[in-house]
Amino acid sequence: MIEKLKKLGLTGYEAQAYIALLELGDSEADEIASKARIPMGRIYSVLSNLEEYRLARAQETRPRRYACVEPSTALQRLMKNKHEELERTGAEMEALANDLVSELSGVKTTTSSKPFWTVAIGDKSEELLQECILGARKEILFFMASRTASERLKKKLNIEKYPGIISSIHEALNNGTDIKVILNKDVDFSVVEDFSAIKRLLEHMGNEFNCRLAATPATPFHIIDRESVLLQMLNPLAPDELFAVVNIRDTKLAEELRKKFFAIWERAEAYPENNNSSCQKKM
Repeated sequence: MIEKLKKLGLTGYEAQAYIALLELGDSEADEIASKARIPMGRIYSVLSNLEEYRLARAQETRPRRYACVEPSTALQRLMKNKHEELERTGAEMEALANDLVSELSGVKTTTSSKPFWTVAIGDKSEELLQECILGARKEILFFMASRTASERLKKKLNIEKYPGIISSIHEALNNGTDIKVILNKDVDFSVVEDFSAIKRLLEHMGNEFNCRLAATPATPFHIIDRESVLLQMLNPLAPDELFAVVNIRDTKLAEELRKKFFAIWERAEAYPENNNSSCQKKM
């Protein structure tokens, strides 16, 4: 019981005093101290705290006598106090994080001449992709011109499987990141255009967000800020499923793939005009 009460916000002495009061019914401070095994030099401050938390009441006599509030009421008050404390802490942490975002973003990172790569498998691949999207500062290029890649994307969007990634793309767009996408021209994405998250994307069409259509049977890849490349690796046992994502920080590779991306982009078709949105053909 002591440990559980401590988790709800009481100190060890406060928990011991409350339980002693519960057993004694009502008592003077010295009896409570003896029962709870609390030093007499501490008992009055402990009982004062219990009164402040509204877990105990005192009879104004000489000497004072104390009685505890019944358990269900006491626990409700403890939980309320704990919730309020967590809300305050959460607000403080959020304000601190907001301050740190701008401060840490201002730290100048030294660009390494050596490539650095990491691999995310299964569910972790979506987490890595979100991380890279949110870290973008200027530009994101999504290349999914193969039919397999576009069909897989359409399937996931159709069951609204990518809320985290779509939300990250919205945040990147709102931060001014320029995003271009090449999809397969033989895959019909009109069936997902009525989804609210996709509609919000289409509102940016022709501005920060542009999409074109091609038919290139190549491995899907994404380029972040001309610095980082994300390669999608398919499951060899189930080619329509994503197995892993490899993130390679290599400016030379990123620049080479970027040139190939725009070579295909120049020849690609504009995404069909829909819902009063259109893709502009200029970069």
